[in-house]
Order: sequence, then structure tokens, then C-alpha cells
Amino acid sequence: MPYMRPATIFVLLFSTVLAYPLCGQDNAAPPLATRQADNSLRRFELGVSVADIRTGCIGTPYPCHIPSFGLGLGGAMNLNRYFALDANVNVTPGIGPSTGIAGGHATEILIGVRAEVRAKHYGYFLDAQPGILNWNQAITKVVTVNPLNLSLSGVNRFVSDVGAGFEYSPTARIHVRGEVADLVMRNGQYSWTNNLQPSAGVYVGLGKAIDWTPPAYDAKKSHRFFDRGNVVLITGSALGATADGITTQRFIAHGVGEGDPFARPLVKYGWSGQISIEALEMGGEILGMYGLHRIGKHWIERLIPVCDATTHGILAYKNDRVLHKSGTTTPLVSDRVILFLPP
Repeated sequence: MPYMRPATIFVLLFSTVLAYPLCGQDNAAPPLATRQADNSLRRFELGVSVADIRTGCIGTPYPCHIPSFGLGLGGAMNLNRYFALDANVNVTPGIGPSTGIAGGHATEILIGVRAEVRAKHYGYFLDAQPGILNWNQAITKVVTVNPLNLSLSGVNRFVSDVGAGFEYSPTARIHVRGEVADLVMRNGQYSWTNNLQPSAGVYVGLGKAIDWTPPAYDAKKSHRFFDRGNVVLITGSALGATADGITTQRFIAHGVGEGDPFARPLVKYGWSGQISIEALEMGGEILGMYGLHRIGKHWIERLIPVCDATTHGILAYKNDRVLHKSGTTTPLVSDRVILFLPP
């Protein structure tokens, strides 16, 4: 069967990190005159989360019987205000039918790194977490054929969760995070799939404080958000997304399945879905740029539309090249789609 190559394969090397000791709090409160707002981060975080663990069904026209709703526990160790080590364990309460790929409960274990820029009450982050996805009742062997007798046991799949998200902190100790990620899963020696995995969680800070000063916005020292530079960059990003959308719809007209896990749920509906996903993407891009603008991260603010335009431009070019390859019954594989062309 044809397979989908992942757009990017992330390989991370981790070193052993010694745990920082938990520090007790001083029971004596400081005098009222010397009290200051607690803007510090805590060395450790513990929390609970929910996740939509998709493993191949999203965007398909048929009903999916593989459980996807997951409950999880998460923990983190903040190395400083920018970087943290993250670990998450998610389990699906639902039980799915046993196949050669999946079956029973899914357990997902992820450990990786998070990079974040913060204001006092909000922040933006990127993370990469390799790990293992285990199905506890997959079909691993056919014992007898007549009558049919199957052997069920656990199956492990290597996965890598790569995503971006938003954090809201009503207090210095409470952090509410939402994330949209691409779960890249290995199904065989040469087979990889890209799967959308949104998640959300609430985390509580514990232990030693990491003091820092939240950035303050000063309009006099900052450029206007919609200045000439940002308008040009946002326009370029929109043009790249449009070119990518046109080639994507040409693919779908030839019976192609969308490879991008973020766009897959909508683009199957034609131009209405394509316009919707592009509008959501542009809206999220502008909101993210504005948030970074407010906390003074101007180089990241301008880097976002540059990366977006470049990515869409490359994908549009590759899509166009694949569409012009005809006269073969061999599946033509691009970074986003698989195409079968008639002889």
C-alpha cells in the first residue's frame, strides 16, 4: 500500500538532567510595605490535560472506530524563563476494535523540550516531544485459520509530537495551555503518517522560584504593528498560502488525500474548506504576531510570516511539479499528498 512520508522528521538527543531540589516556602510573610507582585516562575510544574489522539482517521469519509479522546498527566522542569523539559502521559479510556495496527487502549508517553516567550499573563511556545504510542490489544499473530484464532498483545509505535501553542497565566503559579501538534507516527520501516493532535491542560507551579521581570509595552519605543514591513510580509504569506491552496485543490480534484494533518479536516470539502483553513491560519498568524509585538519580540514577529510564506511557496512548487508528472501508474508521492495518475 502507498505510504505518506512525514514533512519533517525530528530527531532529538537528550542528556541526563539532574533534578533540582524542591525548596520550602518561608512561613513568615513579609511586611505589607515590602510585598511585591509575584511574577516569578516555579522550577517545577504538574498538571492534568486532555488530548485528541488521532492515528489516521481524521479527514476520512468513513466512521472511525479507533478511540481518540485521551486523559493525561503532565510535568515540566523550567530550566529558565525560555526553556523547559516537558513530559506527558495520555491514555484513551475508550476501547477500540483489534486490528493489525491498533486495538484496545492507547497509552502515549512523550518527553521533550519546550521553548517559550512570555508576557506577564500570556506566552507562545513551540515544543518537540519524541516518545512511544502503545496499543494494548492489537492483533500480532494468527494462531489458527479454521476456526480463526487470533493472538492479541501490545504494539509499540515510535511517535514524535511537534507543535505550537498558547499559554494563559491568571496567576504566577497557574498556567493554562492549549496546543495544536503534528503527531508523526512510524507504522513500518518506510511508512510514516502525520496526525493532528490538539490538547489542552492546566498546570500548577511548584518549588523554587525563577525570578524574572515581565516585559512592558511602550508604544513610543516600538514600531507600528501595521507598518510597511509587516504589511508586505503578511501579504507575501497570504500569496504563498493562496498558491498552495490552488495546487492542493487541483490534487483533490484528481482524487488525492491531503497530507497536511492541520488542513486535512477542512480541505476535503473543496474551496469552502480551503478558504476556511486559510482564513484560520492567517488570523492565527496575525494574532500571534501582535502578541509578540506587544512583548517586544520583533524579530520573531517578522520571522513568522517569512517562514509561513516560504513553507507555502515550497509546497506549492512541489505540488505543481508532481501534478505535471503523468503517464505512469506508480503512486507519485510529495511531502503533502499521494497521487495516483492514470496510464
